[in-house]
Amino acid sequence: MAQEVDGLWLEQFVEPQLLEDFRNYIDDFIGVLKRPNPSAIDKDGIRFNRLINNVGFHVNKNSDFVAKSMSGKKTLVEYDKLDTDPTECTDAELRAMAFDKEAAIRVEHTNSWKIGVRDYVLHKLAPSKNSDKMPVMVTTGEKVDGRKRLTYKDLVNFYNKLMKLNLNDMNGWYMVLCDEHVADLILDRASTNNNRDIVIDPKTGKLVRFYKIQFFENNDCPYYNNAGNLKSLGSTPVETDQKASIFFYAPNTVYHIEGVEVLKTDRKTDTRSKDPKNEMRLHSYGLCDKKQEHGFGAIVSANAA
Repeated sequence: MAQEVDGLWLEQFVEPQLLEDFRNYIDDFIGVLKRPNPSAIDKDGIRFNRLINNVGFHVNKNSDFVAKSMSGKKTLVEYDKLDTDPTECTDAELRAMAFDKEAAIRVEHTNSWKIGVRDYVLHKLAPSKNSDKMPVMVTTGEKVDGRKRLTYKDLVNFYNKLMKLNLNDMNGWYMVLCDEHVADLILDRASTNNNRDIVIDPKTGKLVRFYKIQFFENNDCPYYNNAGNLKSLGSTPVETDQKASIFFYAPNTVYHIEGVEVLKTDRKTDTRSKDPKNEMRLHSYGLCDKKQEHGFGAIVSANAA
């Protein structure tokens, strides 16, 4: 096979897209996240009010009722700044190009922005660690490649934990499966009698649902360390870190992008460089968060050691 070297051909009639960029752009799960009420959007973030339910219920009450006020809590979810790294492009690079390199750079920035937002959203939806309202469970299957596989029994046990959370909207249960767990469930489904409970789309081959849980698939998912804690976004995983599949209850989510700006300098104003250059990057404000710490979860591959 021919070897790649740094640089781009300047001769004409060279196909710039002959070598494709094999990156995972899948971000379809973002489409089911809840958008905020427009009236709640502020320049600093999204404002939320939540009433604290203190309504009691009685049977054969033998005394007079006493009215109580219902208090509430307010929160402001602040925006995060979402940016791509700047890319420079010189006049010398553009003179003999057979394709619009500037346009191609803008496309690559858009792709990188989408990937970055996808990873950002998945980490915001993932619980930081196990709790009663946000369960993080480890797999128990056979050992393979330093981890334990996800089994049908694991999925049933996790489902049981979710049932106890009283998540009433049956259409709001979603899970983003990592690539390893997709393979585990396909294998388990093929080798047992559980073939009716895990639904697979015969046209696409994608896992669709498990009872109330609707599935998405993604190769890139958050990692947890051996202690069961979520790894920080962008950190390099070590040998004992494992991928997780992330569950979220859509009504308890919020997602909003305030706008994406293209920041760009003009080569025509570069009076100093021998090869005048311009720079560009994408800049935006946005947020994704949990409206309350309830109704999220993760299944993490247990270490095989």
